[in-house]
Amino acid sequence: MKKIIYFFLCLFLVAEAYQNFSWEIDPKLKKKVVAVVGNKKITEMDVQRYMKILLPMNYYHRTITDEKLKEIRKKAIEALINRELLYHEAEKKGIKVKDEEVNKLIDQMIKKYKSKENLEKLLKQTGVSLDQFRHELKKRLAIDKLLSKYLSVKITEKDLREYYEKNKYKFKEPPSLKVRYIYIKVDPSKPKGRQIAKERAEKAYKEIKEGKDFGDVAYRYSDDLSRIKGGELGFVHKGRFEKTVEDVIYKLKPGQISDIIETDLGFHIVKVEEKRPERLVPFEKIKDKLKKELEEKYRKEKFEELLKDARKDLKVVVYNGK
Repeated sequence: MKKIIYFFLCLFLVAEAYQNFSWEIDPKLKKKVVAVVGNKKITEMDVQRYMKILLPMNYYHRTITDEKLKEIRKKAIEALINRELLYHEAEKKGIKVKDEEVNKLIDQMIKKYKSKENLEKLLKQTGVSLDQFRHELKKRLAIDKLLSKYLSVKITEKDLREYYEKNKYKFKEPPSLKVRYIYIKVDPSKPKGRQIAKERAEKAYKEIKEGKDFGDVAYRYSDDLSRIKGGELGFVHKGRFEKTVEDVIYKLKPGQISDIIETDLGFHIVKVEEKRPERLVPFEKIKDKLKKELEEKYRKEKFEELLKDARKDLKVVVYNGK
């Protein structure tokens, strides 16, 4: 749902986007038509304006490459086309937006920017009049109502269990090991980096053999992020470690600790705490995640259906950008 709504955020975002991202839009671009949805023309200026909203969201404080600009441009055109299609569906389904609803938003914007004049000045910088802005708000409120009504999904416990039973193959986990891990990395920038790492691994291993707690040793010696949790990684499947490491640890029994395992990148010490064979993930463990996934799946299907219905009524022509 989040991905779907993403392109239809209320134009409240427009003011911040224009303020925080300096990028002049040439008014002449009003004449260049990029796409047509029914009898509604989408101009290059519309696309540039929408890109100004998307860019700060996605790439604020990042370098904007030509490739990223093309990607954002494509998203902007798609969003603008979808907006017209959805607005058509909203009107067709009799969804109404009262003037009071739009006026309330406008009043909030005026209050935020201290005066009506300030808001108009800000909008004018991107070639938008207050009346045009009002119409855009009305359009987006209608779309929001459409999506809220038609993308509503209710999934029961029975639905979840039936899906789980029919798709058990999707919920199988391969054999796994519950491990604690110590990793001493080799610093290639040091002349004796490998020797230094090896000696450090040997000290850690010696302490473990002397009976020191593995978690405590991991915290003091390991270069892996898991050191914060005493080297605890939880259950891991094959592919988590290099083959050289896995060839050793999958032969260990619960409670056993590997010797020092040397690889190109460093030295590894692994304690196997538990072995778990291939299993079917229990329904109770996965049902919350499954519910979210199914809700998103069904909302996306409904969303695509709305667009599909609109395309039956409206011809969409794209001249540039796809």
